[in-house]
Amino acid sequence: MQRQALPPDFEETRDTTAQDLESVPDINLDAVHMLERCMAEYHIAEVDYAEPDDRPATIRIRPAFIRTSKARNLVAWGFPVGADHWIDLRLDRIRDVRDTGEVFQPRW
Repeated sequence: MQRQALPPDFEETRDTTAQDLESVPDINLDAVHMLERCMAEYHIAEVDYAEPDDRPATIRIRPAFIRTSKARNLVAWGFPVGADHWIDLRLDRIRDVRDTGEVFQPRW
């Protein structure tokens, strides 16, 4: 299986710290911890997400990284199931995360 390049502008991001997470009151820390668990175990996650227009969406994602973007947003990078491109989800828009138990093979 071919390795995927890192997300665009990844080099301009940095690791997210516990202090970063605590500094944004709209972040659901339980959801973030579930996302971290899915990343560690390479499990597909179902993410309940508020789109920029506040429309709710459920996104099935192969999560890879939690980072602080160059715009200082806390984001989760990953691949939507069935797609072969990176997306980033702002942590303050994630409402809930469920571990599907479905294992994936990381390509990054």
